[in-house]
Amino acid sequence: DDPDIELFTPTTLGYANVDFEFPPDTRYPTLPVRTSHGLIFPLTGKSYCSAPELHVARKLGAKIKINKGVIVPTDPNIRIFGAFIKECLERRINAGSKTLEGLFWKEISNSTYGKTAQGLRSKRVYDMRDRSTKVLPPSAITNPFFAAYITSFTRAILGEVINALDPDTCVFSCTTDGFLSNAGKDEIERAQEGDLSQLFKASRGLLTGTPSVLEKKHGIRK
Repeated sequence: DDPDIELFTPTTLGYANVDFEFPPDTRYPTLPVRTSHGLIFPLTGKSYCSAPELHVARKLGAKIKINKGVIVPTDPNIRIFGAFIKECLERRINAGSKTLEGLFWKEISNSTYGKTAQGLRSKRVYDMRDRSTKVLPPSAITNPFFAAYITSFTRAILGEVINALDPDTCVFSCTTDGFLSNAGKDEIERAQEGDLSQLFKASRGLLTGTPSVLEKKHGIRK
Protein backbone atom coordinates (compact mmCIF):
# COMPACT_ATOMS: atom_id res chain seq x y z
CA ASP A 1 0.00 0.00 0.00
CA ASP A 2 0.97 3.62 -0.55
CA PRO A 3 2.32 4.93 2.82
CA ASP A 4 0.17 8.07 2.48
CA ILE A 5 -2.91 5.87 2.84
CA GLU A 6 -2.42 6.03 6.62
CA LEU A 7 -3.50 9.69 6.51
CA PHE A 8 -6.98 8.72 5.30
CA THR A 9 -8.87 7.66 8.42
CA PRO A 10 -12.66 7.06 8.56
CA THR A 11 -13.23 10.57 9.94
CA THR A 12 -10.76 12.38 7.66
CA LEU A 13 -12.22 14.86 5.19
CA GLY A 14 -9.99 13.30 2.54
CA TYR A 15 -10.37 12.57 -1.16
CA ALA A 16 -8.20 10.70 -3.64
CA ASN A 17 -7.79 9.31 -7.10
CA VAL A 18 -6.45 5.78 -6.65
CA ASP A 19 -5.52 2.64 -8.52
CA PHE A 20 -6.83 -0.40 -6.62
CA GLU A 21 -7.01 -4.16 -6.68
CA PHE A 22 -9.12 -6.26 -4.33
CA PRO A 23 -8.34 -9.91 -3.52
CA PRO A 24 -10.04 -12.15 -6.12
CA ASP A 25 -12.35 -13.71 -3.53
CA THR A 26 -13.82 -10.35 -2.42
CA ARG A 27 -17.59 -10.73 -2.70
CA TYR A 28 -18.52 -7.04 -2.74
CA PRO A 29 -15.73 -4.61 -3.77
CA THR A 30 -16.33 -1.16 -2.29
CA LEU A 31 -14.47 1.39 -4.44
CA PRO A 32 -16.73 3.10 -7.02
CA VAL A 33 -15.85 3.57 -10.67
CA ARG A 34 -18.03 5.98 -12.63
CA THR A 35 -19.23 4.88 -16.08
CA SER A 36 -21.75 6.20 -18.59
CA HIS A 37 -24.23 3.77 -17.01
CA GLY A 38 -23.64 4.85 -13.39
CA LEU A 39 -21.32 3.56 -10.69
CA ILE A 40 -19.85 0.07 -10.77
CA PHE A 41 -17.73 -1.68 -8.14
CA PRO A 42 -15.11 -3.87 -9.86
CA LEU A 43 -12.29 -5.89 -8.29
CA THR A 44 -9.67 -3.67 -9.93
CA GLY A 45 -9.63 -0.24 -11.50
CA LYS A 46 -9.21 3.48 -10.91
CA SER A 47 -11.48 5.30 -8.47
CA TYR A 48 -12.27 8.80 -7.28
CA CYS A 49 -13.24 8.18 -3.67
CA SER A 50 -13.18 9.51 -0.13
CA ALA A 51 -11.57 8.44 3.12
CA PRO A 52 -14.36 6.15 4.45
CA GLU A 53 -14.33 4.06 1.27
CA LEU A 54 -10.54 3.82 1.37
CA HIS A 55 -10.70 2.59 4.97
CA VAL A 56 -13.18 -0.19 4.17
CA ALA A 57 -11.24 -1.20 1.03
CA ARG A 58 -8.06 -1.60 3.08
CA LYS A 59 -9.94 -3.69 5.66
CA LEU A 60 -10.99 -5.98 2.80
CA GLY A 61 -7.36 -6.40 1.75
CA ALA A 62 -7.29 -4.15 -1.31
CA LYS A 63 -3.96 -2.93 -2.67
CA ILE A 64 -4.19 0.83 -3.13
CA LYS A 65 -1.93 3.34 -4.87
CA ILE A 66 -2.79 7.03 -4.41
CA ASN A 67 -2.34 8.98 -7.64
CA LYS A 68 -3.48 12.24 -6.12
CA GLY A 69 -5.01 13.02 -2.74
CA VAL A 70 -6.40 15.99 -0.86
CA ILE A 71 -7.09 16.30 2.88
CA VAL A 72 -9.10 19.23 4.22
CA PRO A 73 -8.09 20.30 7.76
CA THR A 74 -11.00 20.08 10.21
CA ASP A 75 -11.75 20.58 13.89
CA PRO A 76 -13.34 17.33 15.19
CA ASN A 77 -14.93 19.24 18.06
CA ILE A 78 -17.13 21.23 15.68
CA ARG A 79 -20.16 19.34 14.35
CA ILE A 80 -21.21 21.49 11.42
CA PHE A 81 -24.88 20.49 11.27
CA GLY A 82 -25.11 18.69 14.61
CA ALA A 83 -27.28 21.09 16.61
CA PHE A 84 -29.57 21.78 13.65
CA ILE A 85 -30.18 18.12 12.80
CA LYS A 86 -30.71 17.25 16.46
CA GLU A 87 -33.38 19.93 16.78
CA CYS A 88 -35.10 18.75 13.59
CA LEU A 89 -35.19 15.17 14.87
CA GLU A 90 -36.54 16.22 18.26
CA ARG A 91 -39.30 18.31 16.66
CA ARG A 92 -40.16 15.43 14.32
CA ILE A 93 -40.44 12.96 17.21
CA ASN A 94 -42.56 15.36 19.28
CA ALA A 95 -44.89 16.01 16.34
CA GLY A 96 -45.32 12.34 15.46
CA SER A 97 -43.73 10.70 12.44
CA LYS A 98 -46.96 10.38 10.43
CA THR A 99 -48.30 13.88 11.04
CA LEU A 100 -47.97 16.78 8.60
CA GLU A 101 -45.66 18.61 11.02
CA GLY A 102 -43.58 15.48 11.55
CA LEU A 103 -43.21 14.98 7.80
CA PHE A 104 -42.27 18.67 7.49
CA TRP A 105 -39.35 18.27 9.91
CA LYS A 106 -38.32 15.01 8.25
CA GLU A 107 -38.15 16.79 4.89
CA ILE A 108 -36.05 19.62 6.31
CA SER A 109 -33.54 17.31 8.01
CA ASN A 110 -33.30 14.97 5.01
CA SER A 111 -32.80 17.92 2.66
CA THR A 112 -29.70 19.17 4.49
CA TYR A 113 -27.43 16.76 2.61
CA GLY A 114 -29.07 17.66 -0.71
CA LYS A 115 -28.37 21.34 -0.10
CA THR A 116 -24.64 20.61 0.33
CA ALA A 117 -24.63 19.05 -3.15
CA GLN A 118 -26.98 21.54 -4.85
CA GLY A 119 -25.52 23.08 -7.99
CA LEU A 120 -22.45 20.84 -8.14
CA ARG A 121 -23.87 19.38 -11.36
CA SER A 122 -26.00 21.16 -13.88
CA LYS A 123 -29.66 20.41 -13.23
CA ARG A 124 -32.73 22.10 -14.67
CA VAL A 125 -35.78 22.53 -12.44
CA TYR A 126 -39.19 24.14 -12.72
CA ASP A 127 -39.44 27.41 -10.78
CA MET A 128 -43.04 27.78 -9.58
CA ARG A 129 -42.59 31.48 -8.84
CA ASP A 130 -41.45 32.36 -12.37
CA ARG A 131 -43.31 29.46 -14.01
CA SER A 132 -40.25 28.62 -16.05
CA THR A 133 -37.49 26.03 -16.20
CA LYS A 134 -34.04 27.19 -15.14
CA VAL A 135 -30.67 25.84 -14.01
CA LEU A 136 -30.63 25.13 -10.27
CA PRO A 137 -27.98 27.38 -8.66
CA PRO A 138 -25.77 26.44 -5.67
CA SER A 139 -27.39 26.82 -2.25
CA ALA A 140 -26.05 28.92 0.63
CA ILE A 141 -24.43 25.77 2.10
CA THR A 142 -23.27 24.01 -1.08
CA ASN A 143 -19.98 22.32 -0.23
CA PRO A 144 -18.44 19.57 -2.40
CA PHE A 145 -16.25 18.32 0.46
CA PHE A 146 -19.21 17.65 2.77
CA ALA A 147 -21.34 16.24 -0.05
CA ALA A 148 -18.62 13.81 -1.17
CA TYR A 149 -17.84 12.66 2.36
CA ILE A 150 -21.51 11.99 3.17
CA THR A 151 -22.06 9.86 0.06
CA SER A 152 -18.74 8.09 0.62
CA PHE A 153 -19.57 7.24 4.23
CA THR A 154 -22.99 5.91 3.23
CA ARG A 155 -21.55 3.67 0.50
CA ALA A 156 -18.68 2.58 2.75
CA ILE A 157 -20.81 1.54 5.72
CA LEU A 158 -23.13 -0.38 3.39
CA GLY A 159 -20.09 -2.14 1.90
CA GLU A 160 -18.71 -2.87 5.36
CA VAL A 161 -21.97 -4.46 6.50
CA ILE A 162 -22.66 -6.67 3.47
CA ASN A 163 -19.05 -7.90 3.38
CA ALA A 164 -19.43 -8.98 7.02
CA LEU A 165 -22.35 -11.29 6.23
CA ASP A 166 -21.83 -15.05 6.09
CA PRO A 167 -20.27 -16.38 2.84
CA ASP A 168 -23.42 -18.30 1.87
CA THR A 169 -25.76 -15.36 2.48
CA CYS A 170 -27.14 -13.62 -0.60
CA VAL A 171 -27.38 -9.87 -1.09
CA PHE A 172 -29.84 -9.35 -3.93
CA SER A 173 -29.68 -5.57 -4.32
CA CYS A 174 -28.39 -2.39 -2.67
CA THR A 175 -29.94 1.06 -3.03
CA THR A 176 -28.36 4.16 -1.46
CA ASP A 177 -28.43 3.15 2.19
CA GLY A 178 -30.24 -0.20 2.30
CA PHE A 179 -30.06 -3.74 0.98
CA LEU A 180 -32.24 -6.77 0.30
CA SER A 181 -30.89 -10.01 1.73
CA ASN A 182 -31.78 -13.39 3.22
CA ALA A 183 -29.52 -12.74 6.23
CA GLY A 184 -30.84 -13.77 9.64
CA LYS A 185 -31.29 -11.50 12.65
CA ASP A 186 -28.19 -12.69 14.54
CA GLU A 187 -26.10 -12.42 11.39
CA ILE A 188 -27.28 -8.84 10.83
CA GLU A 189 -26.27 -7.96 14.40
CA ARG A 190 -22.76 -9.39 13.87
CA ALA A 191 -22.39 -7.46 10.61
CA GLN A 192 -22.73 -4.17 12.49
CA GLU A 193 -19.49 -4.53 14.47
CA GLY A 194 -17.16 -2.80 11.99
CA ASP A 195 -15.31 0.50 12.45
CA LEU A 196 -17.79 2.59 10.44
CA SER A 197 -20.77 0.98 12.15
CA GLN A 198 -19.32 1.96 15.51
CA LEU A 199 -18.81 5.55 14.32
CA PHE A 200 -22.37 5.65 13.01
CA LYS A 201 -23.72 4.26 16.29
CA ALA A 202 -21.89 6.91 18.29
CA SER A 203 -23.13 9.75 16.05
CA ARG A 204 -26.70 8.49 16.03
CA GLY A 205 -26.56 8.12 19.80
CA LEU A 206 -25.56 11.79 20.14
CA LEU A 207 -28.35 12.93 17.81
CA THR A 208 -31.22 10.68 18.84
CA GLY A 209 -30.24 8.83 22.00
CA THR A 210 -30.67 5.56 20.06
CA PRO A 211 -27.31 4.19 18.91
CA SER A 212 -28.60 1.89 16.17
CA VAL A 213 -27.28 1.27 12.65
CA LEU A 214 -29.77 -0.84 10.70
CA GLU A 215 -33.54 -0.89 10.74
CA LYS A 216 -35.63 -3.72 9.31
CA LYS A 217 -38.08 -2.29 6.78
CA HIS A 218 -39.80 -5.38 5.39
CA GLY A 219 -39.73 -9.15 5.71
CA ILE A 220 -41.15 -12.07 3.75
CA ARG A 221 -41.35 -15.76 4.58
CA LYS A 222 -39.16 -16.93 1.71
